[in-house]
Amino acid sequence: MARWMLPVLLVAGQLLYWPGMLLIRGDPVPALAGTGVVVATLIIGAGLGWRRERPAPALAVVVTGGVLGMLTAPAAQQWIVDHDALLIIGAGDLIALFSVAVRASARTAGWALAGTVAWQSILTGYQDGIDAELPVSILLTVVIYGAVTALGRRRGRWNTARADAARRLVAARRTERDAADSERRRLARELHDVTAHHLTSIVVNSSAAEMLGEQRPDLKSEALDFAARTGRETLDALHRLVAIMPAASTPADQPELADLAEGFRALGQRITVDLPDGEPAPEVTAVVYGIAREALTNTLRYAPGGEVLVRWSGGVLVIEDDGGGVPTTAAGLGGGRGITGMRERAESVGGTCEAGPRDGGGWRVRAVLAGDGGAVRSAYPWLRGPAVMDAFLVVIVILVQLLGLVFAVGEGLTAAITVPVVIAQVAHAVPLLLRRQSPWGVFAVTVLTGLLFPLLVFAGAVPSGLGYVFVFGCAAEVAAVYTVAARGAGPTLTWLTIPAAGIPWGLSMSLLLAAGVATDPEVADGGPLLLHGTIVMLTPVLAIVLGVPAAICWALGHSARRRRDRRHAQEEGGVAAALEQAALHAMIERHRIAAGLHEAVLHHAADVPGAAERGDISGVLAAARKALTAMRSLLDKEVSKSASE
Repeated sequence: MARWMLPVLLVAGQLLYWPGMLLIRGDPVPALAGTGVVVATLIIGAGLGWRRERPAPALAVVVTGGVLGMLTAPAAQQWIVDHDALLIIGAGDLIALFSVAVRASARTAGWALAGTVAWQSILTGYQDGIDAELPVSILLTVVIYGAVTALGRRRGRWNTARADAARRLVAARRTERDAADSERRRLARELHDVTAHHLTSIVVNSSAAEMLGEQRPDLKSEALDFAARTGRETLDALHRLVAIMPAASTPADQPELADLAEGFRALGQRITVDLPDGEPAPEVTAVVYGIAREALTNTLRYAPGGEVLVRWSGGVLVIEDDGGGVPTTAAGLGGGRGITGMRERAESVGGTCEAGPRDGGGWRVRAVLAGDGGAVRSAYPWLRGPAVMDAFLVVIVILVQLLGLVFAVGEGLTAAITVPVVIAQVAHAVPLLLRRQSPWGVFAVTVLTGLLFPLLVFAGAVPSGLGYVFVFGCAAEVAAVYTVAARGAGPTLTWLTIPAAGIPWGLSMSLLLAAGVATDPEVADGGPLLLHGTIVMLTPVLAIVLGVPAAICWALGHSARRRRDRRHAQEEGGVAAALEQAALHAMIERHRIAAGLHEAVLHHAADVPGAAERGDISGVLAAARKALTAMRSLLDKEVSKSASE
């Protein structure tokens, strides 16, 4: 029922606005126009009612209703401006487009955006005619509808993240509940392998040597050698079995990176695997796997439940996490040799490995492995995930900045002037593509490139009378301020971006105004003193002017950071706590079984190689049988305990 609330309100509001108000006042309503508007309103309302289940078809229905309304609604001003008869229900295409962006794929959202922009452009041309103001209207349409699409995509990612967090919490609690039993079963399986392979082999060989010792003396020597060697292997296997971490896999048993990531996903890590080149080449497979295993193990210790990216492309392995959501008590479990080991692995194939904190929180491991020699086979690997939204943001910022050029049409604007202006505006906005990786760095570059605007004027590339074409260039600065507030390191210092953005922009605009003043013959007689005074007086004023939107953007970004951190802590707190409890339960179970092994098995198993080295075949057989009996007794006990639980 909630899905119909908004459509019903819009339909009621539209019918009350027009033709309702005319009917209430007793004014006549044209039959064709009134019927057309009512039908169009009902069509749009019906389409919006299905915006959640069928977003793309719903948008098509809304646009169809809009076409009908455009053809039948009166063009004259009803209350506010011309063509305002559909003022309320006219927002239906924005609502439907938002729903498409939230619930459909990025490709579908892109086509929906293009279609609605084209539809609105045709509508504007039909209503207002094709004149010099049409490009401005189209540009504003692109900005508005593009912003709605971007917000919808962001909301869609938010919904996906919340659902994923709920699933991970359920999985983590299941892992916590089953941790002890799973560890008990794992150890029981491996104990069975040790029993079947090592100790049973020793018993069989020793029994044969003891029975046939008189006929085959050589069997005794072979059995003793076998018992000594296999006994030591048994002890090593048992000690590895009850170590803090399971024994490392042999190279022949190593899974692929995708399999490795899947194993850590089962422990609650949110891992994204990006393999545009496929799996690593055979000559570096072991190295890549070893580095990835160590790095992912560290994310489990220090960033439980965090978002982790594993990328292998062009001989470069990158593993980075976002730091997780809550502090973890597992930080002391590492041995302190992980980073050194990763570097040694990379150096073994002529590569390098770097590890350290990343800007915005979290940790990054980057290994360049010369031995792979692979080439990137993905033509556009950056066209994934948030990178698309960043590119879209850059396009929107550039379009906003170019509004100044639109106003300069008809005032002497030529191609020779337009080209350097466009290049400067693009260079000013493009650094925002890297805003997630280096918020502070992008902010600094954006502020510095803003100084290109007065430089072009003083260099003569842009006439001083057209300096106002750069006035909308501050869009990049306010976007960078928001980014630092939302993602930059040192949250308590991010407010400094407000004056850091305002003062350079105020200086740039003051220089542009001063350049214009210098060409005015009425004030040019004032000389350098007047120009310097203009710059000194206007810079702080203009800095304050930009400081207002910059402060608003900073507040929005800071608020977004706090909400994200608070939500992340709440969601990941349960996951991290459950995972830590699962690890604790598994460790307790491991140590409990280890104590049983030490008490009932290991001292008998240790007697096997000792007796073999003494040449006591009877002692070997007795010790192996005692160890075998004790281990089977322990197995029976653990299996029965698992069954009872």
